[in-house]
Amino acid sequence: MSDTRTVARRDTPYGERFTLFAEVLWIGVLVAAGSLLLVTWPAAMAAGCAAVRRCVPDGPSPGTARRFLADWRAALPGGAAVGAGGLAVLGFLGADLRLAAAAGDVPLFGVLAVVIAGAAGAVVVYQVRMASGWAATSRWVRPTRDASGTAMLAGAVFVSAVCVWQLTILAPLVMGVLALAAVAVDRRTAFRGAGNCANHNATTPADANPPTHAAPAKTTT
Repeated sequence: MSDTRTVARRDTPYGERFTLFAEVLWIGVLVAAGSLLLVTWPAAMAAGCAAVRRCVPDGPSPGTARRFLADWRAALPGGAAVGAGGLAVLGFLGADLRLAAAAGDVPLFGVLAVVIAGAAGAVVVYQVRMASGWAATSRWVRPTRDASGTAMLAGAVFVSAVCVWQLTILAPLVMGVLALAAVAVDRRTAFRGAGNCANHNATTPADANPPTHAAPAKTTT
């Protein structure tokens, strides 16, 4: 049956990669719909990352919207708390920027605006990494420390923000691409961790911790 599905995917007019791209765009529309309440944005992204994880190994499968809704409901309890915290931080940063703009003639206002924008982007990146972690473990936990992976995801968030700023109608489509980037970064981190463990086990000498044998007891005659 797997062979039939593989042939069916390869027989599409534009190939398997285009089919995956179309599926990711559809996932982006679902993520955008699940984020309409704003506070539900992390739960929607978590469901989107879960949909991408199912799509990448085996190709698009039927029932994407139904399974997305089930994941969205499962991620909503913890995701709403994550979303509320993120909105509070973003609201605080936005209020600071607005007060500084209203005050006028604030020294180094441009630098302040860049710092606030960077802090807002960091909040979004943190939420996306948490959402990707939920898709892998079904638990809302702090993301693992991975400076290079976080930097790559920050670049994806920046490019997504520029695309939406240039053409707002792209927002629903960008969501799916962002979910794909988050899953790719998360899998890269897991692969590197597994590789480091394998290398450590391979380079550890077999007699690094030699077994200890108890001295034979003396016998008295």
